[in-house]
Amino acid sequence: RQGRADEFTVKTAAERKRVLGDILGLDRWTIYEERAKERLRTIQAEAEAIELRLREIESELAHRSEYEMELDSAQKSIEELGAALQEAQTAYQQIETARTEFRHAEAQIAEIGRRVARAERELTALAEERVAQQKRLTEHEGLLAQADEVEAGYAAYQQAVEQEQTLGAKLHQSVELNERRVALEAQLAEARHRIEIKREVAAQRVAELESRLPDDTLLTKYEEVQAQLAHLTQLAESREAARDDRARIAEEQAELRTRNESLKAEMNALKEKIELLEQAEAECPLCAQPLSDEHRIELQARLQAKGQAMGNTYRANQAAAQELTGRARALEMQIAESDRTLRDTQALQRRAAALTERIERGEQAAEELKVAQTKLNQAERQLEEHGSEVRAKLAQILAQAEKLGYDAAAHEAARQAVAAGQVFAERKARLSAARTSVKEERETLARLAENEQRARKQMEAEQVRRTELEQKAGELEEQLQEAAAVEAELQRVRGEEAAARQRLGAAQQRLEACKALDRQQADKQKRRDELATEKSIHDELRIAFSVQGVPAMIIEAAVPEIEAEANRLLARMTGGCMHLRFDTQRETQAGEVRETLEIKIADELGTRPYENYSGGEKFRVNFAIRIALSKLLARRAGAQLQTLVIDEGFGTQDARGRERLVEAINAIQDDFARVLVVTHIDELRDAFPARIEVSKAPSGSTVMVL
Repeated sequence: RQGRADEFTVKTAAERKRVLGDILGLDRWTIYEERAKERLRTIQAEAEAIELRLREIESELAHRSEYEMELDSAQKSIEELGAALQEAQTAYQQIETARTEFRHAEAQIAEIGRRVARAERELTALAEERVAQQKRLTEHEGLLAQADEVEAGYAAYQQAVEQEQTLGAKLHQSVELNERRVALEAQLAEARHRIEIKREVAAQRVAELESRLPDDTLLTKYEEVQAQLAHLTQLAESREAARDDRARIAEEQAELRTRNESLKAEMNALKEKIELLEQAEAECPLCAQPLSDEHRIELQARLQAKGQAMGNTYRANQAAAQELTGRARALEMQIAESDRTLRDTQALQRRAAALTERIERGEQAAEELKVAQTKLNQAERQLEEHGSEVRAKLAQILAQAEKLGYDAAAHEAARQAVAAGQVFAERKARLSAARTSVKEERETLARLAENEQRARKQMEAEQVRRTELEQKAGELEEQLQEAAAVEAELQRVRGEEAAARQRLGAAQQRLEACKALDRQQADKQKRRDELATEKSIHDELRIAFSVQGVPAMIIEAAVPEIEAEANRLLARMTGGCMHLRFDTQRETQAGEVRETLEIKIADELGTRPYENYSGGEKFRVNFAIRIALSKLLARRAGAQLQTLVIDEGFGTQDARGRERLVEAINAIQDDFARVLVVTHIDELRDAFPARIEVSKAPSGSTVMVL
């Protein structure tokens, strides 16, 4: 802030007070004022919102009497509609009872209709059964009249049955013998066929095994393939050895290249040393000392000999590397040729495996051939032995069939007689049944007549009951014609009663809302009062924080102190010829008093504004004000100024002014721990007891403390 003293003096009177406030650090009061204003704006906005809400609450509470009237009206409507609703519900209940009875009557009528239909079906069934029973009784009575004829025919039928059974037994034995004969013949044929098949299979197996025996051609091929495989095995081993040699040669080549690279680097280094030695005034590459011509030539010869030896080694390594490259190419060709030859190894191995398998199968076939030949001989012997035994059993069966003496013609005649007498067997069975069931059928016929009469009476009673129910259902249907009107009346009364209850609930809700609004109104009014109190406090704070408040008081207190200190210093510098005064108020042409901060300076010529003085005079005024401001700020901060720096402050002063400025500096030097004066005026060198001279030279500035 000290650097703004010039700004304080050069500004206009209207702006000088603001600048002084900035120098004194009064800008914080502007922040406080803005915060107070911001809080006032917030309070004002909240107060306006509260006033708006209070007006809305008052507008809503004005309808409370209407809500109370609506509540009373709704309660009366509910009471009046209660009786009407009770009557409508009673009438509706009667309609529902009639509807239930009507449905019950319809169900009973339908059930009676089903029972009547069932009774009609039962009567029809009883009549049909009575007719069928009468028919059976008539048939049985007719059979009883033909009893003698039926008995005679039945006796002839029994005799024919006995004859047919005797011949049937013989037929059964004949069939069994024939089946045994056929079975033996089939067994003989099957055994012969099975043995022939076994013999044929054995013969085919013998022929197959004979064809699988190894011959001389197969053995010769097998030996040739084995010899070729042995040659390929040796070739593969030779290829692996060549690959090992090639890898070893590659390692040797890499080692030779590494040696030559190292030799090349060393030879280049020797070449540089030799070139350095060839230069005039050469130095020793080891000790960096000058060399004599003799010593240089000797050292140069040793380095050249060493370089030549390295060159010989380098060329020998190159020749060896070229030789290894030739050997590597030869090995590559050998490996490639071996790879081409060894491509047929797998095919040859498969061929050898196939030949080996064929030879092994031939050796196995030789063993199996002996077994197959034995089985073929056994099959031929079984075929010769089996036929004689089966033919003996077949001859025995044919003899038994001839002894039985079965006559097929007589058996057929007996069958026809049995078929012709079958009618009498059936008539005999019906006759026996008629003798036992005639009495029962007559009783059943009488019982059917009684059941038919009872079913008819029951059907007539059901029809009478159905007529009564249909009459009652008609009466109930007439009563149900009023159901729509009754239901409509009930719905109307229910709707009106529900609407009344809805109005009652709405009125109650509105009145409860009014109670809540009463509480909200009290809270809002309380908050409004609190905001009014807070607003008055912040109004006072806003005024206190404004430029007319605390900052003005601080400036009013600081101005006399600055003025006194500045005049004290100015009197020392001018010998009491100059005096300044700060005017903080001025009267306008309208007679009003305004805040200002004018600097009035008085000298032997009178009182004039700051702007009317020369540069040297202004500097002395600025210097005095600056020192006064610095001391004021230090005192306000609870500290003490330690250093005073005056940079080029003498250029605008005349000789007398410079003397007085030096005197002023010397006069105030006890107020500071050190005073630094920066100047280019030579005559001021001896004005102070100590100095630091800075001299500028081509190589840079130098500093000297004197």
